[in-house]
Amino acid sequence: MWLLPPIILLGLAEAFNSIGQIEFYYSQFPKSMSTIAVALFTFGTAVADLIGSGLVDVVDRVTSKGGKEGWLSGNLNKGRLDDYYWLITVLSIINFVYYLVCFWAYGPAEDKEERLLE
Repeated sequence: MWLLPPIILLGLAEAFNSIGQIEFYYSQFPKSMSTIAVALFTFGTAVADLIGSGLVDVVDRVTSKGGKEGWLSGNLNKGRLDDYYWLITVLSIINFVYYLVCFWAYGPAEDKEERLLE
């Protein structure tokens, strides 16, 4: 039950992120590029899902070496799921710093009204 609120929150965040990102592509990119941008966004989401699966596999292999009980054990009482979530938290903070750098470097489209009419 402890995992239910974070999973619900992540699901809502992903839904709102997708809508906002697609709206950004259609409002800030020229019409000829907006469809390609949405396709690349979808492709990026698929690659991110693969990387997430790979991260789970790597963490499980590394933490269960030597016959030890891994972080992602089938037995929740013996596993260290909290350590895995701390790893995800650190990676998310790094991602947020990268987002802030991109946010700082971004400049709005100069002729926004003209781009919308194209």
